[in-house]
Amino acid sequence: MPVTRRLSTPRLRLALSIAAWPLLAACVPPPDSDTRGATFCTGAAGTFCAFVNAPLQLASDIVRLPRRPYPFQPLAQDLNFVDARQQTWIAPKGILTDGASIPPVFVSVVGRPTDPAFAKAAAIHDSYCGVGNEATPYYHTRPWQATHRMFYEALRVGGASEKTAKTLYAAVYMGGPRWLVTRPHPVVSTQGTGDPGAPAGQGIERPDLAPIPQGALQDALRDIIAEIEARNPGIGEIERLVDQSVGGLRSGFARSNPSSGDPDRDPDTGSGIGDTLEEGSTSDELAET
Repeated sequence: MPVTRRLSTPRLRLALSIAAWPLLAACVPPPDSDTRGATFCTGAAGTFCAFVNAPLQLASDIVRLPRRPYPFQPLAQDLNFVDARQQTWIAPKGILTDGASIPPVFVSVVGRPTDPAFAKAAAIHDSYCGVGNEATPYYHTRPWQATHRMFYEALRVGGASEKTAKTLYAAVYMGGPRWLVTRPHPVVSTQGTGDPGAPAGQGIERPDLAPIPQGALQDALRDIIAEIEARNPGIGEIERLVDQSVGGLRSGFARSNPSSGDPDRDPDTGSGIGDTLEEGSTSDELAET
């Protein structure tokens, strides 16, 4: 007859604790990660979003780029972000960021974000599509749609409120860069700027927006921000609102100026005006770049 041994209470607790260690380890964020706002990304699968190597560290160098109203600084160390799909986004040491990532044409509408809660999201976003980073390893290595959605998630994890993050996302989705070609994503981060190993994505300047006055674009964004404040629509609906608004403007102003633009080019695949316009400039300047 087998002998059954009954564990004492302390020994039972110890055995249960040891058995639970592997399960607990699977839920622990990586070292040096910032998971503020991670509940935004938590789902049934128990996933989380986090910045790795946070906080953002910038070098003391100041870099000024042509046609850009704000100074840039290089990252002093890598900054990574894990999104809701557990995909890692990398901003390597040496890439340039201005801490905003908002198209200059819309700064007068949303203001220039200077809150530290936005800076980490902007740095990651700049690594993939920011002006001045065209020769860096991760530039245009993810589709523009995924890159802009990552920006929204990173804003939320960084501490931005839901409506604030949606407002900034609407500005980037409406006027931020878009590109046709996605380069292969590097397997290992290479620090600093260097040979990307492939031509940069074929960004175009959204000729469909060229005939639209800057004020009309700004008014369209204000209307969408009002919708965000009143109804708090989801990200997908915000994208549809932007697409409908820009489509209506493009159609109306194209009729008034039929010689502008390129009718043979898909207007939804061009790069946005955010990388070409400064405050006070006009959207017609797109044709000069």
